[in-house]
Amino acid sequence: MKCATLTGIATGCSFKVQKNLLRFAINGHKAVRSFEKRIKHNKPFFPAFLMLSVTNRCNLKCKGCWVEQTKPAQQLSRTQIQGIIDTAARYNSRFFGILGGEPLLHSDLYDIFEQNPKAFFLLFTNGTILDDANCNKLAKLGNVSPLISIEGLEDESRIRRGREDTFMRSVRGLETLSKAGLFTGAAASINKRNFDELVSEDYLRFLEAKGARYIWYYVYRPSGAMPETPNALTQQQIIQLRQFIVEQRTQSKIIIIDAYWDARGNAVCPGDMGLSHHIAPNGAVEFCPVIQFTGEYLNAYASNLESIFQQNQFLHQLRNFSSKAGRSCVFMESPQQLAGFLQSQNAQDSSNRNALDELNNFQPLPGHGMKGKTIPEKSWAYRLAKKYYFFGFGAYG
Repeated sequence: MKCATLTGIATGCSFKVQKNLLRFAINGHKAVRSFEKRIKHNKPFFPAFLMLSVTNRCNLKCKGCWVEQTKPAQQLSRTQIQGIIDTAARYNSRFFGILGGEPLLHSDLYDIFEQNPKAFFLLFTNGTILDDANCNKLAKLGNVSPLISIEGLEDESRIRRGREDTFMRSVRGLETLSKAGLFTGAAASINKRNFDELVSEDYLRFLEAKGARYIWYYVYRPSGAMPETPNALTQQQIIQLRQFIVEQRTQSKIIIIDAYWDARGNAVCPGDMGLSHHIAPNGAVEFCPVIQFTGEYLNAYASNLESIFQQNQFLHQLRNFSSKAGRSCVFMESPQQLAGFLQSQNAQDSSNRNALDELNNFQPLPGHGMKGKTIPEKSWAYRLAKKYYFFGFGAYG
């Protein structure tokens, strides 16, 4: 029997997978509904979801990555992460994306997962350091869904990741997680080089065979010290990606997630809607992972998180700026204007590089706005999921 995709009733799946899927859906749903009520009734602001880059340590050094590795490494402390989780719980926000660097290199991560059974963690990992022991440990927790980042097949993985064996090790990690009974997915940042091999039915079937229950497609955003801007998608390729996603949602067994379009095909940005913000390894509270500027840093206990969201005006002003720019991707489409705005706000560069110079020298690239060529969802299940659950960050219409 096959695993149900969007109904939340994975009748053909193992009990562990059903448990993970149920928590995945329930936590996302509650976070979205609570967020909507706060907005509707003009209550104090707090995002529905938080993305936490817990460390900038990594065992890879990928082209196009925004993370600048430092010596010594920067990471959120166990106390800070627990403070974030406790604060978010007061707003019914219990759904966290866990990023890095490579988050599994944070020594306290498993303990944090275990001590917060009511929270749900979407773990973004390259999968190369997973083995039977830690996969079984994650499976026993029941509140973690790992997403294995696969940036292309063997050749593209070698180019992007800088190692010969990355693709093989990532796939092995995916298989090991599936064997342990986890609700596991794959993530892919789509660029010119990997477009044909990853935006394909063959790739979706490959992932299904390896045990992936879902895939999260991203549009490649060149950033960091090695941005590879010529590898960014053209506007036509972005349209093709959206068309592929919409078509495959009506026929594929694997769940397909994006955070770019609402059910009608309009461009959305989780950051400018306030649905999601990012916290960097150095404690910077940021708009999103690639816009590495902040108005304020977390203190040692993260006890100032509420005041950052509710009293510091930087994120509020940046949400307004991004929304007026068209709710696509202000980083991609208007880098110089964004740089000017950040300077006007006296924003602090949290990148460990010189992100302001990078923005000023960055040539505009197509975002995910369809520019009059919107492609609405064909699947009724995904239309409902976009509205009521986590897929695409929910709350879009």
